[in-house]
Amino acid sequence: MGFLGKLFNWMVVIGMILLIGRLITMAFLFLEISFTTFFKDYSLISIIILIIGAIGQQFTKPGKK
Repeated sequence: MGFLGKLFNWMVVIGMILLIGRLITMAFLFLEISFTTFFKDYSLISIIILIIGAIGQQFTKPGKK
């Protein structure tokens, strides 16, 4: 489970980065400051990556048998 554990950890990290980007994009759009729409365009994908990574981490935790 070493490879899967690392994969899920990276999925959570990438999902968190995309989530933070979405929050920053939302704040800039709320303040009517022009900002990239990259994070807005890929919002569904970032949520899916974060959820799969978090669920995968729970299943690959050592000692959870």
